[in-house]
Amino acid sequence: MKKGLFTLMLILFLMSSIYMLFAQEKRIYNDGNIDYAPLSASFALSAEDFESTLKEIQYSLDGSAIQVYRGPINFSDEGRHVIGYRAVDLTGNISTEKIYSVVIDGTPPDGIATVEGPVYMGGDTVYITKESSIFLWAEDNLSGVESIYVKLDNGPYMAYTGPVAITEEGPHTAQTYAVDNVGNKTLEFTVEGYVDSTPPTIRITPQEAFVVVGGKNYTNKHNEFFVSAKDEISGVQQVLVSFDGSDYVTYTTPFKVQVAGFHTVRAKAIDNLGNVSAPLELSFYVDMVPPESKLGASVK
Repeated sequence: MKKGLFTLMLILFLMSSIYMLFAQEKRIYNDGNIDYAPLSASFALSAEDFESTLKEIQYSLDGSAIQVYRGPINFSDEGRHVIGYRAVDLTGNISTEKIYSVVIDGTPPDGIATVEGPVYMGGDTVYITKESSIFLWAEDNLSGVESIYVKLDNGPYMAYTGPVAITEEGPHTAQTYAVDNVGNKTLEFTVEGYVDSTPPTIRITPQEAFVVVGGKNYTNKHNEFFVSAKDEISGVQQVLVSFDGSDYVTYTTPFKVQVAGFHTVRAKAIDNLGNVSAPLELSFYVDMVPPESKLGASVK
């Protein structure tokens, strides 16, 4: 009997589809159990016969009928696929059928960005503080996530390895994307934000100017006090006032102090990120005692 030796090779070709930025080329990935390939992958079959001439290569896809191989095989749908293949020479010898399994993955990962710590949304702008941490997360149900990449402002893209903190006050731009293990890349996600670690400024203003005698402030019971706060970044969330050491309460309208004697008003403001101003203190005396007038008469 004539002896024949048949070999069959499976060659994986990838269309040139290179992502710039920090992403890699599309590629074949094996997780230790099975190959994963992108939708752009082409699968080529080849065979050799050392004793007679090769007639044809035959194959089947996912258990379908055997057909003659005429060129690279492509898949148009995701999921697991099976290629069965064998070779036939001119003398009718048929090689043992071999099986190749592959999972086609044409979908990029899903991802999300979250912030732990102070955060405030003002329109389309995200406000955070230097105490805030940015967490990035991605998931891919087929080949798995290869990496997440992030860049801040004009810096380069770098692999994300853990929470990101931005300590420099002012406006910033962050961009991120994720790549799975066969090279599918998400769209770039861009967010513009502002780091605000500065508390509001605050003022206590009496409607009538104090009368200053001997370095002490005096006023009457009809004087109104106005408290105002300003924060030009994330904005003022709340203004609080305290009277003579009492608990702080929310300031809503101007007030009067109608009890005679020495008083201290304290005020502080909180912005939308929780930055709290240092208490501002104003001390004064309320004078409710009218002056005495005397009439003196003399006869000459």
